[in-house]
Amino acid sequence: MSRNTRYTLLTLVKGLAALEALETVDGGLTLTELARRLKESQTVVFRVLKTLEEHGYVRHDSVSRRYTLGLRIWELGARVVGRTGLVEAARPVLKWLTTVTGQTSGLVVLRGTDVLYLDIRDGQEALRFYVEPGARAPAYGTASGKVMLAWHPERVPQVVKAGLRRLTPTTIVGAADLRRELQEIRRAGVAINRGERQPDLAAVAAPLFDAHGECVAAVGIAGSRTRFTDDLEDFKRHVRKASDEISAKLGHRA
Repeated sequence: MSRNTRYTLLTLVKGLAALEALETVDGGLTLTELARRLKESQTVVFRVLKTLEEHGYVRHDSVSRRYTLGLRIWELGARVVGRTGLVEAARPVLKWLTTVTGQTSGLVVLRGTDVLYLDIRDGQEALRFYVEPGARAPAYGTASGKVMLAWHPERVPQVVKAGLRRLTPTTIVGAADLRRELQEIRRAGVAINRGERQPDLAAVAAPLFDAHGECVAAVGIAGSRTRFTDDLEDFKRHVRKASDEISAKLGHRA
């Protein structure tokens, strides 16, 4: 047995794999679908699911016969996020950022090849960007994702390998194009998204740094593309200021 697996509990590994599979699918999965994804027998997967269900980590709908993540997952996630200090540090700054720009502001981290929205402050305009905390999106298709990848080039091969799917006509789908874009973002200090995930939306994001100078998250705003054409320079300035304030709260010294 290898050094990395000698203490591994295979049943627990299967349970974690089931949770991760359910997390990627809206509406849940049936026992048959989940067993197929995990490449395990339905008997094994059923026992894993029943254990998770009894402890609140999984819910089972007897009508649709589908399994979804339970509220216990949300409870643990909320506690973990709260203990990082990120949300607490960013929340008042997000409120300010939405007030001065009118746009939806958000606190985002990298999760694999995706971005994960930790906290959101809804915009004040009629045409605004809606997203819920806990939602995910492809990192290469978002301003926040691109700005974090610019400071984490070691994550780029994983993103490219997962596939740069065209989400809109302006989505970056070439590996070389993505790397050039990330170099420019690193130089500019902010990332801009011009309809790369949703055609009518734009965004600006900047990195957040901790006391060790590590990029640990991103802060940004998103809204109607027309506003980002007219007010782009002001938006970039406000997002940079938000980035500096949150990073300072995390112990970063420029």
